[in-house]
Amino acid sequence: MRDDARPIVNLQHLRCFEAIYRLRNLTRAADSLQLTQSAMSKSLSCLRDEYGDALFVRAGGTMEPTPKAHSMIEPIRSALRIIDVELKSGARFDPSSAMRSFALCCSDLGTLYFLPKLLAHLRSHAPGVRLHVLPPAQTDMALGLAHGDIDLVLGAYPDLGSGIFTQHLFDDSYSCLLSAQHPRIKKNMTPEGFVNERHLVASNLGSGHQHAQIERRIVEACGPERIVARVPTFLAGSFMLEDTDLLLTLPTASAKRFTRASGLRMVPCPLQLPPLEVRQYWHERVQHDAAHQWLRQLVFDLFGAGASPTSQ
Repeated sequence: MRDDARPIVNLQHLRCFEAIYRLRNLTRAADSLQLTQSAMSKSLSCLRDEYGDALFVRAGGTMEPTPKAHSMIEPIRSALRIIDVELKSGARFDPSSAMRSFALCCSDLGTLYFLPKLLAHLRSHAPGVRLHVLPPAQTDMALGLAHGDIDLVLGAYPDLGSGIFTQHLFDDSYSCLLSAQHPRIKKNMTPEGFVNERHLVASNLGSGHQHAQIERRIVEACGPERIVARVPTFLAGSFMLEDTDLLLTLPTASAKRFTRASGLRMVPCPLQLPPLEVRQYWHERVQHDAAHQWLRQLVFDLFGAGASPTSQ
């Protein structure tokens, strides 16, 4: 059991050990750390007591390491490297060799829109990085960001509360997805035509999502009697359109993806709707973390201003 009067090895003692090992001279080691020779001698004495070994012995004009000291130098240097380099730099992040997972929170549309490009980039440039996608309807996003359960939220949420940083990615318009064999709609619609059609709406995108305003506009314009069904996700709604005369109104960028992957068509939504302002959100606690900075920059580079959302 440790004697309470016995000095405890601290970070400064480990720095002294490394300096003595490297310079083989007590005076030069003290000078390199801007310590007095007395302080250096006290650190060496503490290290000798702690590890039960002389560690360094005088041989002519140098201090030569013992076998015990030789066995300690690499672990000590690794510990100092973590403290002096990785922790102070926010844990330098090398995506090409990193092995870690990020938790993203986004809707089903967000998953379909963001994940293909993200995964393609990771495959080539960060093969050890994994993504875990959480649905917004099943989590408190602000709390998840604060607690570290979520690394990044992607979507259109005007207010996630204090302590949340946000960056605008792009604005998107709205289009209507419909069956290729729709009996009435060919290329375009008038507002009157839109109002008289039958509609599906997606109503489970998470608290505060901007699309909730769009859903209200559609219901107000058409009347609740024109809403045939409310579905939990846009993806579920898209599978219900084939061989029907129903419309599903959704962001244009996602509508384009659906048309490429199915036999559905899209036409511009004729209602006057505000643009969907898509952003990324993160908590202030990771503002300066190197791994999170890399992830946010990657998202911005792939989807931000200058990268046309409707062409991706």
